[in-house]
Amino acid sequence: MTTDPSTQLEAIRESVARHIANGLVSTIHIRAKAARDLATELDANGANVDDLVEQHLINDGYSTAEATTVRAAADPDPWAPKPSITEYIPAPVRDVLADRIAHMLLSPVGGALQLQARELTFALKAEGFDLSEPIKQHITDRTLGPDPVDVPF
Repeated sequence: MTTDPSTQLEAIRESVARHIANGLVSTIHIRAKAARDLATELDANGANVDDLVEQHLINDGYSTAEATTVRAAADPDPWAPKPSITEYIPAPVRDVLADRIAHMLLSPVGGALQLQARELTFALKAEGFDLSEPIKQHITDRTLGPDPVDVPF
C-alpha cells in the first residue's frame, strides 16, 4: 500500500470509474441512474472520469452508446406506471367486467360490495388494465338510460 497522495488519488479515480462503468451497463434502472448521476456530479465539480469509464466499458466489451441508452432502459423505473394493456383485452371481456363493476358500485347493498368494486378497479388499473371510462359509461347508462340521440338501429 502506498502513501503517495497522487497514487492514492489515481487509485480512487480508477475505482470510482470502474463502479460507474459497472452501473451504466447494469440492467437495474436505479443502479444505472445512480451511475449517471455520479458521473454528472463529478463532471460538474471538475473531477471528470469519463475517459476512465469509457476505457472500462471498452475493456468489458461495451460501447458508450449501449451503456447510456440500451442497457439502462432494460429495467424500467419501478415507480413508473405500467404500460396499458387495455387494448389487448378482448372487447367482450372489457364490456362484461365494466358492466359487473358498475353493477357492484350501484348496488343497494352498498359498503363491502362497493369497496370490492373499487379495489378491483384500482388493482386492474395498477396492472395497466384501465376500465374507468367503460365503468363510467355503464353507470351513466344504468342511471340515466341510453342517450336519446343514439339511433337504435
